[in-house]
Amino acid sequence: MRFATTIGILLLLGLTSTVCAAEEARTEILQFAKGATGTSVSGSISGYETVNYKVTAKAGQQMVVKLATNHTATYFNVFAPGTGPGDAAMFIGSTSGERFAAELPASGTYTIQVYMMRSAARRNESADFKLRVDIDASQTSHPRPRSGDRNQTWAYDASGILPCSAGEPSFRRECPFQVKRNSGAAEIRTTKPLPDQGQRVLYFDNDRFRTDDDTPLNWQRQGDNWWLAAGQQEYYLIPDAVIYGG
Repeated sequence: MRFATTIGILLLLGLTSTVCAAEEARTEILQFAKGATGTSVSGSISGYETVNYKVTAKAGQQMVVKLATNHTATYFNVFAPGTGPGDAAMFIGSTSGERFAAELPASGTYTIQVYMMRSAARRNESADFKLRVDIDASQTSHPRPRSGDRNQTWAYDASGILPCSAGEPSFRRECPFQVKRNSGAAEIRTTKPLPDQGQRVLYFDNDRFRTDDDTPLNWQRQGDNWWLAAGQQEYYLIPDAVIYGG
């Protein structure tokens, strides 16, 4: 009897802890003023509190999210439609910084979660923040060339296939590319490894890469190749021969 009572108390305590954790997260719907393409919200969190901001957008639109706060352990994550906290995020602020910019892969409601790192949450610290969200009004953030006129509108030096992948750096896919070279620099236009997501434009110069839409990039040398990640979803392996020829 005493054992059963103990088990009951433990189950009740576990249920209570779960309910308390759920109460620490609040949800707010982001709405833009008529004619506006963005909005700013201010808020505060303390301890394990989180705020989940919901915003609806269409596939192909460009979304930019910026977080401003004086608290160095406060970040935000971005979740694709149909996912949320507890699932894999398409952007993780603690590793990628305070700015997210990407062409959206799907239509639906995105979740932007503002949170505090556990080390600070355990100390019950507090943080004020300002979140800015912008979504371009057009369907796409940059024009995509039609299949029949790319050769006429852009003179390139070489074309081929890049190893690429989506979601993880397995490089199991093949992304067609075109490259224009100029004295050790290069402009590379390749198809994104994500379905129906158009082009990825990369500029290389002085051992550095950048792109045309402010998507965060990470890269490193791997033998005679460059390993490059664009955002949290695109991965490319770019041989030196693509950049320099040969």
